Amino acid sequence: RPAGQPLEITTEVHNLSHRLHSSALDYLGLVPALQKMVGEFSSRHGIAIDFAHESVPAPLPSDVALSLFRVAEESLTNIAKHSRASSAHVRLHGGPDGLRLTIADTGMGFDVASLERRAGLGFVSMRERLRALRGTVRVNSVPSQGTTIEVSVPAASLAASASGDGAQRATSTVQT
Repeated sequence: RPAGQPLEITTEVHNLSHRLHSSALDYLGLVPALQKMVGEFSSRHGIAIDFAHESVPAPLPSDVALSLFRVAEESLTNIAKHSRASSAHVRLHGGPDGLRLTIADTGMGFDVASLERRAGLGFVSMRERLRALRGTVRVNSVPSQGTTIEVSVPAASLAASASGDGAQRATSTVQT
């Protein structure tokens, strides 16, 4: 076997996984995909996660849904890797100004001023995903008091679903 083959296989598996997640997201929609991801994450990491959504337009443009899904995924990964949290919550809320996604944990938090120096946290990736949507990401964290990620996508970026007729509202809790 050539020395590069394991890396190529790993890359292909990652790319396949990404395509499958994207297809499931397109098929299910953002809210069910987030519910599924939150439930799986909670079970896998033993962290109780509350998920709630309100007034989410459906369907969402696929680039908006994928970006918000990936930001939530990266945020939950950061919680598992860094926060030592026992619980967290994910909120998705639509309104006249657009869509807001909030991911908060009860973990150890960190000094936000050090954020730019911390490699591997994925915040640069989050900002880049949202920049294309004219969205924003704000990180609030205090050592020993947890972290909150607030993401906003403006209404103009939701234009493909501006009617809002398919708005969804529900709350669910996942506990392990």
